[in-house]
Amino acid sequence: MKQVIKFGTGGWRAIIGDGFTFSNVRRVAQAAALYLQENKQDHKPVVIGHDLRFLSGRFSRAIAEILVHNGIPVWFIEPVVPTPMLMYAVEQEKLAMGLMVTASHNPSEYNGIKVIVEGGKDAPVEVTNRLEELCQLIPPLEAPPLTFFDALDQGKIVLYSNKNAYIDSLLAQIDVPAVQQLNLNVLFNPMFGVAKDIMAMCLASLRCSVDLINAERDTMFGQRAPSPSREALQDMEYLMKQGHYHIGIATDGDSDRIGLYDEKGNYITANEILKLLYYYLKQYRKERGGVVRNITTTHVLDRIAHSFGEPAYEVPVGFKYITQKMDEEDLLLGGESSGGLKIRGHVNGKDGILAALLAVEMLAKTKKTLSQLLKEIDEKYGTLHFGELNLGYRQEERSRLEKTLLADRYIPAFPWKIHRVSYLDGVKFYFTNDCWFSIRFSGTEPILRLAWETTKPAQAQQLLQVIREDSTLQLPLGKGGS
Repeated sequence: MKQVIKFGTGGWRAIIGDGFTFSNVRRVAQAAALYLQENKQDHKPVVIGHDLRFLSGRFSRAIAEILVHNGIPVWFIEPVVPTPMLMYAVEQEKLAMGLMVTASHNPSEYNGIKVIVEGGKDAPVEVTNRLEELCQLIPPLEAPPLTFFDALDQGKIVLYSNKNAYIDSLLAQIDVPAVQQLNLNVLFNPMFGVAKDIMAMCLASLRCSVDLINAERDTMFGQRAPSPSREALQDMEYLMKQGHYHIGIATDGDSDRIGLYDEKGNYITANEILKLLYYYLKQYRKERGGVVRNITTTHVLDRIAHSFGEPAYEVPVGFKYITQKMDEEDLLLGGESSGGLKIRGHVNGKDGILAALLAVEMLAKTKKTLSQLLKEIDEKYGTLHFGELNLGYRQEERSRLEKTLLADRYIPAFPWKIHRVSYLDGVKFYFTNDCWFSIRFSGTEPILRLAWETTKPAQAQQLLQVIREDSTLQLPLGKGGS
């Protein structure tokens, strides 16, 4: 039976063996080929890469076979590649498309395909919508007659590597001599993902002493999702608390997100990373430019931007919106509370490796620790307390909630006066006391995402109590709720 293929905020993702099958992967590849033919771009090579997930290499070869069957040349990256490195290839080689087989930070049972378009950017909605339409017209597909290795022998598939160019581009963004003088001790955790070699080479060039954990291949990711959340980094936190490192760095499965630990072994949240790097770029590197964040990311970024006379923008969840706004307004930094960020002048999407290297430079240039810099920011701009909660749902619940929240525009009985309500992505309530609360549906999983930011920690429970007791919403928060 032909399955519906839907692209979310981070590409198409599905469970391996259920939705993510060779037949469906070939359908997506055929849709990509038809799209390129429609737009008269099928004469350009498509670069293909993959991560370390179960069968990712085989899936990427299946994509290559379909493209070659359609007369489209293929540049194939072997072995594995970070997503930002593939994005860099599309941009630098002026290609029309790149396809990355990865489910990024999702649990091990998932795999997916990220579509990269001209300029090395995440595919915009109009592209993914067209790919979905084309997929609906394509029946289940078997492997074409010409195999990957025969196509390789015939020169229709070319092995490609831009590793050296990508590493050089990263180091060009960093004050290498300044970092080399500091002799930093770094604990690096690639979370069984693809960043190990690139990051190790960059840190060696910076003369950092590096210890690695979770660097071997494990398609189960140590029984944890390869997302740099504190819950998934407990082994790293234990080592950091021994006090032997200046900084701890973790990258997610495909290296477009990071997590950090400070010199005391304290976990640095994604919002704190954004605050640190944007403040560093403005205050210490004296760079110009505003900031853009998605709707569930800290408003402290706005405060920092405004203090320097710079604009701050809010966009829906999905990094393509951040990239688009950065291009439109020539912004310095864009980021999201899930750990992804982009810095002007490099890859046109999330790059966890560059973000990590910039954090290392920050220590060298400021001569301050991460904890000292965070204290400096809090003293200048105040503290907002961020929280989030994910709730699973059934499809019938989604329809009901969409009608209640988005069509009927129902507003719960919150304890504070509402300044305004946004329906940019789900619904977000802005209160007059600088707090906010949002409800939105995940673009890649059957999950309802709640997020909030409050001026006092206790205010979060007030918000959750209202939601928990709301008989109209009927959300399955249970008694704990947080």
